[in-house]
Amino acid sequence: MEEALYNKSITCPVCDKKIEVTKVKSRSCIVSSRDTDFCVYYKTVNPMFYDAWVCEFCGYAAQSDRFEEISSSNAQKVIKEITPRWKKRNFTGVRSAEKALEAFKLALYNAQMIDSKPSDYTKICMRIAWLYRILKDEREDKFLKYALKFYYEVYEKEDLPAGKMDEFTCMYMIAELNRRLGDYDEAIKWFNRLVSSQDARKNKLIMEMAREQYYITKEQKEKLTLA
Repeated sequence: MEEALYNKSITCPVCDKKIEVTKVKSRSCIVSSRDTDFCVYYKTVNPMFYDAWVCEFCGYAAQSDRFEEISSSNAQKVIKEITPRWKKRNFTGVRSAEKALEAFKLALYNAQMIDSKPSDYTKICMRIAWLYRILKDEREDKFLKYALKFYYEVYEKEDLPAGKMDEFTCMYMIAELNRRLGDYDEAIKWFNRLVSSQDARKNKLIMEMAREQYYITKEQKEKLTLA
């Protein structure tokens, strides 16, 4: 597995110290399957394990695509609220699912200390839920619920698209997470809104997935009613 990884030197945007972060060579990532909430499984190394970067010196942590985007005012919040309690530790090299969880929970803690958007929380909470899924840990549902809460907030409060997430992907995730958490009526409502939308047809993949999950959800509700 070590051959699939490499370290990159960057400057922490909070404390200005040089740090090393571990990345995965793209050619080493071979997908084996995907879940209906976009959790991806790999035959080899899982790049998600390395997607939360942590500064060993000040405790700042964030997803890799957000790490260097922190504002100066938020950097000061990290220095004031997180750094004084931080115990130096290293996150480079091979990560287990447990080590990845630790990194993502640090990213979540940082997000709570600074001015983060609901869409930032959805990404982190989903990845924590997926890591618990990989570990077959029942705490997966706890973080799916957190993610669902923030998806509602994204849909209601943020201008979409937010990063790579458009309005229809957000609607799909609200529906699918409700289905996974057993609220079939709410899931059916959101799937129905999505498949009935003329505009949603622009996103063909989401539309196909929504139709399939809509019928699966109806079947699940019927089985529950008959039980």
